[in-house]
Amino acid sequence: MTQDLAQKLWTARESGGRLPSALGDGIDGEAAAYAIQAETAAISGQPVTGWKIGATSEALFPVLGLDGPFVGPLYDAFTHASGDTLRVGPGRALETEVTVRLGTALPARSEPYTRGEIEDAVAAVIPSFEVVGARFDGEFAGAGLKLIADGGANVGTVLGPEFSGWRDLDLTDLAVSLSLDDDPPVTGNSSALLWDHVFDALIWVLQLPALRHRGLRANDLIMTGTCTGITPLDGVCVARATIAGIGSVEATLDAT
Repeated sequence: MTQDLAQKLWTARESGGRLPSALGDGIDGEAAAYAIQAETAAISGQPVTGWKIGATSEALFPVLGLDGPFVGPLYDAFTHASGDTLRVGPGRALETEVTVRLGTALPARSEPYTRGEIEDAVAAVIPSFEVVGARFDGEFAGAGLKLIADGGANVGTVLGPEFSGWRDLDLTDLAVSLSLDDDPPVTGNSSALLWDHVFDALIWVLQLPALRHRGLRANDLIMTGTCTGITPLDGVCVARATIAGIGSVEATLDAT
């Protein structure tokens, strides 16, 4: 099942297609879901450039049928610069996130990293968008294992300018504002995330069994979770977001 489903998921990712929900019904636990995710990455032939974190609100755990957050791999082919136009297809949604780029590696180890060690490794924080959309048909309710298997439902990432002066900021309390065209802005805050501090997300990632042998590498990107919830996309729109003290990100998104 693992290799066949992984091939179907990668084909769906490249084409923007979707798979029947029943194809994922036999995924037996998180380890099996991450095995499919890893096989998909291997089939892609692309290097993993980082990780997105999903389900960063406790309220989502029982809805998705999971015990905690999950990760999905990021690929360079689906990473874009601020100002780009993305053809994302229908049924997608937008999240505004603080992304962290590492300057030095954080190798896998049994002892948890401290926040100070994470700080020493971080090169920059980045205002960013994640476009999300499940590749399995059906509702999100109870679909947590399918979301893990299909790479965390990542469709694309948009990165704003890197900001290296983050040491002067309070990374426990970053105000965020997102607008689509001329609609009233959606506001949020980094304090909505599970972690007290943005960098604590990396401490959590490094303890995941899925990264037990890989760790985090220099220049890896880590998307720490949505600060503005999940905003559905419809038609063509210009999305703009600002993260206080860090900067702004913008993209034209075609969800037709």
